[in-house]
Amino acid sequence: MIARAVTPAARKRFVRACRGAPGLEVLLPVERALFARSQPGRFYAGPGLALDVGGPEALAAGGANPEELAAFLQFCGCSALITNGTAPAGWRADGHLYGFALAAGAQLPEPAADEALWAALALDAAPPAGELAAFLYPAGPQRDDYYSALCTKRVRGLARVWALRQGGVLAATIGAYAIRDGRAYLACGCTAEPLRGRGAGGRLAVRFANALAGQGLEVCLLCRGERTGFYTRLGFAPAGVLARYTNETGKESYA
Repeated sequence: MIARAVTPAARKRFVRACRGAPGLEVLLPVERALFARSQPGRFYAGPGLALDVGGPEALAAGGANPEELAAFLQFCGCSALITNGTAPAGWRADGHLYGFALAAGAQLPEPAADEALWAALALDAAPPAGELAAFLYPAGPQRDDYYSALCTKRVRGLARVWALRQGGVLAATIGAYAIRDGRAYLACGCTAEPLRGRGAGGRLAVRFANALAGQGLEVCLLCRGERTGFYTRLGFAPAGVLARYTNETGKESYA
């Protein structure tokens, strides 16, 4: 039975279900530890399931009864699920996320880049959260959500972000947005449109990943299919796959 991950036993089930799930192994436990009190209706556990229903696209590690999972997600208002486990009954397969990793202590070779451009960029190892939020999410509710979550994680030492500046303005960024038990989960890699295709974002990603791995952290990330070539070229190793499912019937079926 799926229930809120609030009791000690449920919290243990939640963490146990995350083991071995690409990316989610570190991301889900960090999110639950930080936000379970302020968002009590967000995190759930089953005998072999960890579930985060913090938005219309839920995240799940492990398995559950397909019919129960489908009904529960519909009750929570979720229309999509990313998981390494059970497909909700009646939901449609809708793509994949691919995991990549860099082992603790390993180092990637530095990729080629436009050297004239690179020389004009300055590294900012602690960019302000407000600037990052505006850079990554120029509009919409994600901007405030990102800002709040990053501030909370930084205070607890669970997130680190690097950025490149061009003339003092943010030009590229990447961060570790969940750090736990010797693992660091990379996300929000973004380069300003005029700089794309010139190697700056890839070099920033490699330097950042190498710094984390050099500190004894295993680095992991998830990306969509069109980005797998990018991370393969940088030298990251494949580390599993997550499936994405969408509700074919839509919210009208349970409104």
